Amino acid sequence: MSFVTDSEIFNRLSKYFKQKKISSQVTITYALILSAVMLVSNFFTDAGIQYLFHHQAARAIELSVNRMMKDVDSREALLDMNATFSGVIVRIKDSEGKLIKDSSPHFPPTEKMLTRVVHDKPFFAGNDYQLIETPHSLFYYKEVPFEVDGETFSVQVFKTITFEKELMYYMALGSFLLDLAGLILAIGAGYFLMRKVLNPLKKITETAREISAGNMEKRLAVEGMGNEVEELSASFNFMLDKIQETFKRQQQFISDASHELRTPLTVIDGYAEILEKFGAKDEELFNESVSVIRSETGNMKRLVESLLFFARADNGEQHLEKIPVDVEEILREVVKSFNNRRIEFFSDGNFETLGDETALKKMFAAILDNALKYSKDKVTIKLKISEDAAQIHIIDSGIGISAEDKGKIFDRFYRVDKSRTNSEAENSVGLGLSVAKFIADNHDIKIKIDSELGRGTDFILGIRE
Repeated sequence: MSFVTDSEIFNRLSKYFKQKKISSQVTITYALILSAVMLVSNFFTDAGIQYLFHHQAARAIELSVNRMMKDVDSREALLDMNATFSGVIVRIKDSEGKLIKDSSPHFPPTEKMLTRVVHDKPFFAGNDYQLIETPHSLFYYKEVPFEVDGETFSVQVFKTITFEKELMYYMALGSFLLDLAGLILAIGAGYFLMRKVLNPLKKITETAREISAGNMEKRLAVEGMGNEVEELSASFNFMLDKIQETFKRQQQFISDASHELRTPLTVIDGYAEILEKFGAKDEELFNESVSVIRSETGNMKRLVESLLFFARADNGEQHLEKIPVDVEEILREVVKSFNNRRIEFFSDGNFETLGDETALKKMFAAILDNALKYSKDKVTIKLKISEDAAQIHIIDSGIGISAEDKGKIFDRFYRVDKSRTNSEAENSVGLGLSVAKFIADNHDIKIKIDSELGRGTDFILGIRE
């Protein structure tokens, strides 16, 4: 035979509660709290009123006894005395136990009444009094010894609180019915309100289920709510916009990457086929094919390196080790690596900043390479220093950048109109400036573009110590 412990019962109830809908959980919680508040309120109200009734009964007995003791000085006066209050019954017995006065002869005998004494009195009943309860009545009772002219009398005092008992019963019944009606009304109203409040959340859930990779246009209607749910809906729509934008960019990225890889592979495959058929017989064709294959292989290598760079960057794995570096020295090394006579370099002197040397070289090289590809004339690099900051200008006199293109040139795989580029620019995969922008952002370097179509471009990089 197995027994269910209290903890197991609690765990089962807790599990059952968690499985319910939020509206049901809130309604149940609200009902339990409201019930607890009502119970506590009713308990203290009932206890307070009963304490007041019992206290008044005890007070009436005390005043009756005190009046008798004050005004009575003989046996005759005691028998004629009528000092009691309304609802107080007085019986007087002499020293021999004989009843000599009874203010209510029809009241049951004292001995019979004392058989109904309540031994477990409530806390609000006075300790100096006895509580007598019959099926339809309730009394306070006290017996007081009283001495007059050397003779001892026993004064038995009863105070009825039957009316108060009935009143408390009907008050408790009425309070229970009112509380029950209020609880039912509160639960119904609370459940209706929670359903109304949570209905927009249900719509959010339904919208989220309808959204898929091929259907990301669905949005929530947020107008007219005017509360936190409207803010939540607006945030949900904003999140969907960002997800859709990211998804489109990812699709475009995959498409562009596939296209960029397909082109050199097609070229390499074509020249490999030519080499296979005619390379051994034609030395000039052989050299041309090898040169093109090497060139396309280099483009693929740079493309793959850039793709790996962004893969690590998007996953937060592209770590930069920042140390004090000399910007002038980095620029000179970059210029030297290009070995291009079209590059001119001017510097105000050394300028030190915190940065990843390899990444900074890659950033300067990407911008410089872009300038060389889109310009046939000289490209000028100027390092200008002012107090704790420096500006690097990479200036070309090429085709320039339109206002529309300025906001897109840092997008991955973005290239300007091919009709306005030279053959060297056509071979660009459109990732260099994206890499440069990522590195600049992670070094707090601000990039500004000053350019007009047909008048060249000035990339301005602001660096602080």
